[in-house]
Amino acid sequence: MFSGDRISLTGSKSHLALVRPPGMGAPRLEQVRTSEALPGDFVCRTLIAGVCGTDLQILRGVRDDPARILGHEGVAVVEEVAAKADQRWLGATIAVNPTPDWGAAELGHTLDGMMQQRFLVPARLRSLVVSSPAELAADLAILAEPLASVLTCGGILKRVAEPIRVLVVGRGTIGQLLRIALKTACASVRDVVVTGTKETAGVEHRAFDTVILCSSRQDVAAALIIGLDALCDGGTLHLFGGLPPEGRDPRLPGVNLSEIRARNTGGRVGWPLTEQCQTTVGHKRVAITGHRGSSNAMLTRAMLELSARPNTYRPLLTIVTDPKEAVRTLRDAVGHPPVRSWTKLGIDLRKW
Repeated sequence: MFSGDRISLTGSKSHLALVRPPGMGAPRLEQVRTSEALPGDFVCRTLIAGVCGTDLQILRGVRDDPARILGHEGVAVVEEVAAKADQRWLGATIAVNPTPDWGAAELGHTLDGMMQQRFLVPARLRSLVVSSPAELAADLAILAEPLASVLTCGGILKRVAEPIRVLVVGRGTIGQLLRIALKTACASVRDVVVTGTKETAGVEHRAFDTVILCSSRQDVAAALIIGLDALCDGGTLHLFGGLPPEGRDPRLPGVNLSEIRARNTGGRVGWPLTEQCQTTVGHKRVAITGHRGSSNAMLTRAMLELSARPNTYRPLLTIVTDPKEAVRTLRDAVGHPPVRSWTKLGIDLRKW
């Protein structure tokens, strides 16, 4: 459909979305108005959207991100543009890097995200649009953003030291991707042990030269206890998972953990790369680093990695289902008590 310079492949005025209630709670399926592209904007049709730990934290009220519709992981097709120069993008399969190097994440956080049939990429975020390789299966694409972040983590650790024995605290998607891909991202790594915050019995004290924290925000205190106990003197602590805005811990005096993590955002590496600290318990010397998100180039690398080794990563896709079943699954996951038996949930919108 043509309207001035606007070209749409569908002309749809409304579409289905997983809309979350104010405050906390599972989303509901609702019809919402489809945005129209202004010059520089894209309107995209979601193929599959992924649910990540951050989304669950928002639904549980742990985070106060205002977007009504979540979702920053997945793959989509550009269906509407409003500038002649953008016509070449029509029909292209794309992903959107949710973490810009200039500030906070917007898509699925402050801006309605991909858990809907169509979503808007505003002109100011166009630089975060990345073409998806033709050979990448749509279901695997929901792992691209977290895998890109894992590869970024490996690149940072290589610059800090040469990790050999690594403990990962957090058993979610990130933890499982670190188990699979960290040795690829950082060749010095010989051993990767993954544990949850409630599984401390088998973790050796002072046995790891590197600890990566990728637990949820509400579990960060427990994760720090496990990680600092397991870290050897002179080891590296990498902050991967969510932290509260003023992330501080009495065992790491004078250190703002959130600030250290934010130095390396969207693939941009800040300085200094590490913060040196001595713990108040055990008096260990610790080099602290971290990161948020990845660059567009790393997102592309992750998509190529998924394309090359699909059978290695596909077992992480515990559930890929339609929006109705996804709503039921999310209702269980954010209920009281929460019931979650899956690692990665994908919402398949291709037949809707």
